[in-house]
Amino acid sequence: MGTVTVMPTTGADSVTLGQATDRFLRRDAFEPSTRQAYRRTLQILLDEFDSDRPVTAITADDLDDLLAGRWGGAAATTFNRHRAALLSLFGWVQQRGWTPTNPAAATEARKLRRRTEDERRDRPLTLVMLEQLWRLPGIPGRDRLLWRMAYETWARAEELLGLNLEDLDVGLREGIVTGKGGDRQAVFWATGTARLLPRIIGTRTTGPLFLAAKRPTRPMPVTDLDPDTGRARLSYRQAARLFAAAGTRIDPTGPPWTLHRLRHAGITHAVEAGWSLAQVRAKSRHASLRSLEVYTNPPAASIAAMTAALDPEARRKSRV
Repeated sequence: MGTVTVMPTTGADSVTLGQATDRFLRRDAFEPSTRQAYRRTLQILLDEFDSDRPVTAITADDLDDLLAGRWGGAAATTFNRHRAALLSLFGWVQQRGWTPTNPAAATEARKLRRRTEDERRDRPLTLVMLEQLWRLPGIPGRDRLLWRMAYETWARAEELLGLNLEDLDVGLREGIVTGKGGDRQAVFWATGTARLLPRIIGTRTTGPLFLAAKRPTRPMPVTDLDPDTGRARLSYRQAARLFAAAGTRIDPTGPPWTLHRLRHAGITHAVEAGWSLAQVRAKSRHASLRSLEVYTNPPAASIAAMTAALDPEARRKSRV
């Protein structure tokens, strides 16, 4: 059974951060995907501050420190997305009369910067990097499965982390994820994922596919718990941290490794292999062909090879 939060009746000062967050997330105002994204951010908020702390005790400086400490090195869009979740929570808390102001409103959003052509080309992981990743020693099977599945299905990491065993058809190599807007959509994987899945599933038949290593220390929704072991669903924050650490081992001087780069790599490699944008759009589940433009930037080496192949002088010399 799920836990029931009883709200205090003695005044705003007695409303705790944990109670306010739980009440905020249980509202009907969100699409499932939005609620899931907000829950990840707000779980980090609760990890940083005691959930029993009065919500009125959270200050703008506290939130500035949280944003800088957790997402200071992230892209502006990522930083702003987490800030938006905090803005929404504390704006709702203010509307309820539990705080006089919204402390998140005093935090500053990051300015978005147009990336250069070279930066866009650098984002996907190369095939060489992927081969190194698949063979990296000391990696648990659970993480290998998540990374391989993200590359082969082109699904978003948060979609894969939301998978339950009931969502999988192992024989057909197919799963049903909850996509943007809460739509249930099919994703398909290849041999690498198919080989790893049975080892991770074992004898389990229900519950989350990807589990944390330890049992949770606080109450969790029953839908995020494995009924056999009591372990919770693997969080996005933990999954992202583990992938970034693996990236540091492979490419210590390169840009940070984010889970999205696996999806980006899968789509980019399909485009480079000559698959039509219509087919790529169907598998990636993008809303329009225009949204695929960021994936159609071939690497510099590919452009150099094309230039050499189109060189008329070089072709004449090769015939001599």
